Amino acid sequence: MSNIEGLLVFLLIVFIYSLIVIILHKKGVLEKLNISLYGPALLLRTKKGRNLLKKIAGKQRFWRTFGNFGIVLCFVMMFIMVIILILQAWTVLGFTPQQRQAMPGLETALVLPGINPILPIEYIGYIILALAIAIIVHEFSHGILLFAGKLKVKSLGLLYFIIPLGAFCEPDEKQLKKAKTIKRMRVYAAGPTANFAVVIITLFLFSFVFMSAVQPAADGLGVLEVYKDSPAYEIGIRKGDIITSINGTSLTSLPGFKEKSVKYIELMNKTKANETITISYIHNHKLYTKPVKLVDRYKYFPLETNKGKGYTGIYSLVGIKENLDILKNPFFTRFPYGLLFFYLLPLIGYFQGYNPIAPPFTESYILTGPLSILPTSLFWIIVIALYWIFWLNLAVALFNVLPMIPLDGGFLFNDAMGSLVKRLKRDISEEKKDKIVRKISTVISLLILFSIFFPFLLKYI
Repeated sequence: MSNIEGLLVFLLIVFIYSLIVIILHKKGVLEKLNISLYGPALLLRTKKGRNLLKKIAGKQRFWRTFGNFGIVLCFVMMFIMVIILILQAWTVLGFTPQQRQAMPGLETALVLPGINPILPIEYIGYIILALAIAIIVHEFSHGILLFAGKLKVKSLGLLYFIIPLGAFCEPDEKQLKKAKTIKRMRVYAAGPTANFAVVIITLFLFSFVFMSAVQPAADGLGVLEVYKDSPAYEIGIRKGDIITSINGTSLTSLPGFKEKSVKYIELMNKTKANETITISYIHNHKLYTKPVKLVDRYKYFPLETNKGKGYTGIYSLVGIKENLDILKNPFFTRFPYGLLFFYLLPLIGYFQGYNPIAPPFTESYILTGPLSILPTSLFWIIVIALYWIFWLNLAVALFNVLPMIPLDGGFLFNDAMGSLVKRLKRDISEEKKDKIVRKISTVISLLILFSIFFPFLLKYI
């Protein structure tokens, strides 16, 4: 789907949604259901659930410690995110016009599967589940810290626009404003910190519990792309298969992907067009060894140096075992590349068509240990769900720590600036202090907003 097509589909969905909302509002259906309009969104308020949050908040010492830790964590992540935004803007400035055009468009800012290219429509169930968990954990954590700080929670609710945009926990704003700064900051920090906690839990379950049960069906080179109607395609080699040997020379005895790929290139460079060689490969957990008649590489890559050289039609290869090792331990395998690779799987899938936890690549694995008793399809459903819960919770947490109003990071930044101004000018009035903080906050918020959309603006210029 092109950028314009995606935008048109999104606008059509918004139009239909708005039409339905207007009709229900005029007929009084929304009012009967205690649903009010909040701009174009729907706001559902309820007092149910407050007693549960109050009960959870009973261990006040624990939650104070949680809140204090959260404040420090949020400011550290805030600093990191600001640096990332600056580096991103600087990097994009150096892109060529072609590179800018290849970048994802504004649709990547929408959490709408099928519209956002890195959120495939086939994962809509996982994404809705993950988003719901991220929102509920985030907002209810605010509520727990409000109760732990002896502050009032007026209501809980849901903000909805086509899909759930957020849950919310409505405090008594006047009481919250009069509360001690440290209490307020604990409340603001609670949401992102809870999301980070979910990130750690799901990452542990994903990598150290479930992926530890996964082994490659064989060592070798994974097939990422193979040309249709090529010699390799004709003998049954498909995306996700594993090449184990060429002309009787095994690739499995070599230590890593780089060594295997270098050996593969060396072996293929010795071949000629119309020569017949043998390839051994794993397809659907079965080993095949077949002869294949090579074509001229020049046919696919018209360079003079390629004339007369043999070619199978396999366009690109990946390290099945090496990438699986990263998924099992992203913190220590090729750090920090491993952790970055782990988080960027949706982008890698979008740009390169490679996702090691999705078919057909999952067909190149076998399950071992106690978890192998699970049906394979159920195992991968759990794995994919865990990944998206991890991914969206991290995205929500990182976005919310940005020093921009009305995000949690913006309120934390305001309180920190207010304390700093008060410390520098002890005799300053509250009104003047608030005015200074508002001005600084507005400038910072606009700069952050601009830096977020800057890469998209360059794409369309």
